[in-house]
Amino acid sequence: MNKSKLLQLWLILLCFLFPLAVRAQQSIIINGNNVVPKIEFPGISQADFQDAFNVLNECLVAKVPVDGFIYPFMSPGGAYGKTWWQLDGSLTLSGSKWVNQGFAENVLRNFVIVQKPDGRIPLYGPDMYNLDMFDTADSFKCSSLPKLFEVAYDVVRRTNDTALVRITYTCLKKYLDWWLSYSFRRDKLSGLITGLFEESLPSDETHCFVKAPVDLNVEVAIGCANVAKLADKLGFSADYKKYSSLEKALKNSINNYMWDNTTGAYYAYFVKEKKLEKRLVCYTFDPFKLCIAPQNRIQKMVQMLVNNKYFNWNNNAITSAAKTDKVYNESVGTYNGSPAWEGDIWSLRNETVIQGLEDIGRYDLSSHLALKTVKLFNAKYAEFIKPSDGSGQGQPRYGWSASQYIQIIIEKIFGVDYNKFTGTITIMPGLDEGLIGKDISLDSLLLPNGNRLNLSISDRPKRVSVKYNITGEGNNMNIVLALPANNRNAYTAVDFKNDTLKLKKIIKGAAKIYQFSNGTKPNGEISFINK
Repeated sequence: MNKSKLLQLWLILLCFLFPLAVRAQQSIIINGNNVVPKIEFPGISQADFQDAFNVLNECLVAKVPVDGFIYPFMSPGGAYGKTWWQLDGSLTLSGSKWVNQGFAENVLRNFVIVQKPDGRIPLYGPDMYNLDMFDTADSFKCSSLPKLFEVAYDVVRRTNDTALVRITYTCLKKYLDWWLSYSFRRDKLSGLITGLFEESLPSDETHCFVKAPVDLNVEVAIGCANVAKLADKLGFSADYKKYSSLEKALKNSINNYMWDNTTGAYYAYFVKEKKLEKRLVCYTFDPFKLCIAPQNRIQKMVQMLVNNKYFNWNNNAITSAAKTDKVYNESVGTYNGSPAWEGDIWSLRNETVIQGLEDIGRYDLSSHLALKTVKLFNAKYAEFIKPSDGSGQGQPRYGWSASQYIQIIIEKIFGVDYNKFTGTITIMPGLDEGLIGKDISLDSLLLPNGNRLNLSISDRPKRVSVKYNITGEGNNMNIVLALPANNRNAYTAVDFKNDTLKLKKIIKGAAKIYQFSNGTKPNGEISFINK
């Protein structure tokens, strides 16, 4: 037996045996009053917030094993059945990790178990598809848009389980190597990753391995970045250098082959014909992430994003295809394939742009889109939203929509981040101007260490006040309070006793971020005040 097979068996055995006590729990409770945080937020009732968690519970598959998964997981919801999907199974962790870190960690163990010897993680559990649509039997070996790279890293950087960090690193590394292989996947000339079917959204069944989509290549670049960070954390210096180099190379390929300077947008690239596919869909903004797009292009991209004629920025935003593109379509009813990705609004697309805008330092725009997205999906949690009237379409109780709604509220608007790797809890609210004059709060938010965070924020024209309190066992995490300047003036920081505090200013992209470290103090109050 070769070393790779021995390693695979060892990882599977580890997933079975650790921890058995958690595996024996065949259900999770994410709708009890003692688990779901209490929220006060304009336009969002506690019942609305609770219902997002109810949707996740409805998606829960507790009776396992199912198609290789031995721990409970979440199906997409609705008519999609009770099996797992790589994309849905990943994205449902974005919100559920905030009420059950152990559940999220066990889903990662599931992915380790079902990973193929060559590193591929299948599209979904049965791993079967109609071969007639593809050129060869080998090309049937597909996956899906690999959001796992981002979500898995986000889960393990919150964990106390060092063994989980290691097995997740090995899993992600093998998965990344599969995407980066030159066998079918990576074009030798351009260095871009080609795909098929739901490895990009909108999906494409007609251009297998001849088209390199923007979203797929950005997600693989994120995979390179996160595998490199895990390698660095684990002390694997050679792997850190390797995947950092691959990240840089893939970023260069995206910029060299997918950008059209005339229109100021990124497009999919046909690797054999050596030309762009001039369909203007929302993934044109994915290169905001990791600051892939160079600074001299970002201005053009932002101008397109906020120009209402393209992606409906001023109204129900953002459309998954430009309104000016011939493919634009507003789908209604149940999901009917790619047309729903060519006009309708998806939380996946919006969250990607929100994160990208943060990466380039445009917190004014990211906070605006975050608030707009939460309002659109609030009390709906539908698969997608029809732009013209804001109605929920597709499956009415859809797992990843509910999950990302929760994520955006907690992580983007309240701005809570928990990072065990750095030993830091960061509170950096993303406050759109629509919240000026409002008070918002999030109480009893469960942290991965079992403590609870109570957080209240008051937003006024010349003062933003943040108050936090951590309850439970002694806090050993460093607390950082921060605020981006956005379009407002520069801030100084004072506490409520008007004692001057030392404030650190960070420049990130187009933003100034003002932050204050409060050590490991379990409570604190700070105001950011205009000069």
